Amino acid sequence: MLRFSLLLIAISTTIVSQAQKPFELGGEYMRLIGKGYNNAKAALRGESFSNKNSFSAGITYQLASKKAYSVSHGFGVYIGYRYAFSDKIITKGSSPFAGARILFSLENFEGKTSRNSLLITPFAEAGYHLVFAKRIYAAPSIGYGYTLKISKDYNSMDEDNGGRVIPSLSAGYRF
Repeated sequence: MLRFSLLLIAISTTIVSQAQKPFELGGEYMRLIGKGYNNAKAALRGESFSNKNSFSAGITYQLASKKAYSVSHGFGVYIGYRYAFSDKIITKGSSPFAGARILFSLENFEGKTSRNSLLITPFAEAGYHLVFAKRIYAAPSIGYGYTLKISKDYNSMDEDNGGRVIPSLSAGYRF
């Protein structure tokens, strides 16, 4: 009970101290489109704001796509940075932004092997951050990046390396 009380006090103190620094928690849908490669990822994401800057992190799951030669599943993580072009990002929340992310993916190609392939995709993005009713947010964006295969090639085609157009939509709750 004492541990729970201390945890509650710590969380309350953190929330009060971060009152002027919004935090967002939500979901995201990303589509990675490249030559011979067309997959989607769903993510749980968090983003913390400080003035015009924000830092985000997320956990992704790759959804299977029949449009690519190799059907794959897998988990990943990403970290990112965004810069807002307006001071309204803290007070009203709506603002255009630009930023960058690095996506680390472990993909398991069906029917090929039980081993995962590590892929890293750094990408730049631009979009618009919208806040509705002071607490609900949506942020459509478009990005471009390049996927690099880091681990041994467990896929019979070389569709995994290359440029990617990455449209995405995130939405959730602002604390």
